Amino acid sequence: MAKVRRTTTLRGRIDRGGRTSSVRRVLALGPVPALLVAGVVGVAAVDRTDPGVAPAVAADTPFTIAGRGHGHGRGMGQWGAYGYAKNDGWSAERIVGHYYGGTELGDVTDLRLGVRLAGLDGKTLAAYSDAGARVAGRDVAPGEGVHLTPTPGGGAGVVVTRGCDGEVLWQTTTDHPWVDPIDPGVDRPANEHLTICGGPAYRGSLGVALDGAESRVLNHVDIEDYLLGVVPVEARADWADTGGAEALRAQAIAARSYAAAEHRYPYAETCDTQDCQVYGGSAKEDPRTTEAVRTTTGKVITRDGRPVAAEFSASTGGYTAGGEFDAVEDLGDAGSPNHNWTQTFTAGEIGKAFEVGELRSVSVVERNNLGADGGRVKELEVVGSDGTARVSGKDARTKLGLKSDWFTVTEGLVPAAPTPAPGPEVLAEPGGPDAAVEPTEIEKKYAEIGGPAGPLGKPIGPEMSMPDESGRFRMFEGGAIVWTETLGVQVVDASIVISELPTGSDG
Repeated sequence: MAKVRRTTTLRGRIDRGGRTSSVRRVLALGPVPALLVAGVVGVAAVDRTDPGVAPAVAADTPFTIAGRGHGHGRGMGQWGAYGYAKNDGWSAERIVGHYYGGTELGDVTDLRLGVRLAGLDGKTLAAYSDAGARVAGRDVAPGEGVHLTPTPGGGAGVVVTRGCDGEVLWQTTTDHPWVDPIDPGVDRPANEHLTICGGPAYRGSLGVALDGAESRVLNHVDIEDYLLGVVPVEARADWADTGGAEALRAQAIAARSYAAAEHRYPYAETCDTQDCQVYGGSAKEDPRTTEAVRTTTGKVITRDGRPVAAEFSASTGGYTAGGEFDAVEDLGDAGSPNHNWTQTFTAGEIGKAFEVGELRSVSVVERNNLGADGGRVKELEVVGSDGTARVSGKDARTKLGLKSDWFTVTEGLVPAAPTPAPGPEVLAEPGGPDAAVEPTEIEKKYAEIGGPAGPLGKPIGPEMSMPDESGRFRMFEGGAIVWTETLGVQVVDASIVISELPTGSDG
């Protein structure tokens, strides 16, 4: 079936050969200057200050979104902290002072947290310890399984088995719905930790509670022990090996502050997912991040004498977003792998994401005026055949799966931003929908086979959709990676992808 293209009137020259021909030329010949690509296809994505451009856009027209940073940008930038520590010799105290203006360092002591283990929602607790445990006032032998089911009124039914799924040894009920380690102290050896049957181990106690009619599994743990399982997941322990030990100490202070300020549920202060802070239990601990926690014991960021929820994100892009803490320039972020990035979409994908039908235009209405390109997007307007959507930059990020809300939009292909030297990436940040965007399947495959040092070499274009929108592809110096829902991700010869791309004909 022939593709239908609506006519358009643009200021300047129109490419009579068809927009998609430029896509094939870029993929076949490698990168071309950004201005040349934009000039070939016309510019439909502009700031509100240029209202004279009003294109009607073919569904397979590519749009390049060029952005900065990774995450919501509020509070500390983890890559910036790493840069300041490694390159400028900043201490942890100076780092947190830079990002969290108007605050002071304080101390918390003897603070225990209830942590909701969200992956076990709706389930009963089954756990054991290699050193034995206590439940319902009785000792449990090493390796015996303890099964707790919450009951109304705050108690639990108890079943103790030989191993996790062996014969029942005894059972009872209790008004203390916790399995406790043989020694409740902090910093206990690994053999005393409680282990979820078929899952991770935790310091402290494990218990159950009801949230309405649904069961919850909880970890009750000293905040310092808790942080031992947070910092190596939220940051990277190997930063300490490359001059970034103070960044890990700053991460420990921020994470401690965030946790100390949490009061999420009637039955627990916080959770173990990126809705709160990612917490992996004791199996995730690393001596380098343990050192960061121990050398900052009790230190929290305070305002008016109370701990503050010290948000952080992977990469600010060079300027923090403001909000609870004043926005500041982040020169330390220059080495972040996501200091600059590009993502590519077709007009059809954008129209579908914003539910406006066939795309007509994308316009940045307002920015926050902090940093390059006018800063983060505060409001975006997407116009299509079925209507107009006005959304915040945050919502635009969510709808398109962008790495941040600091971006520009250009119709056409723009060469990908230069990739900095590989380095440790931050895995997650607190804040739910604002958490870091997962790598695409193509990005995962590229990393798996060695990235730029592997057989494919460097990328020569951004990731794009196939013309029939059956999947996505990206071209490299030595071939291509293609992903489809039916076949998964595959490395193929570049000629296979090029043969599937449309020619300059409209037929």
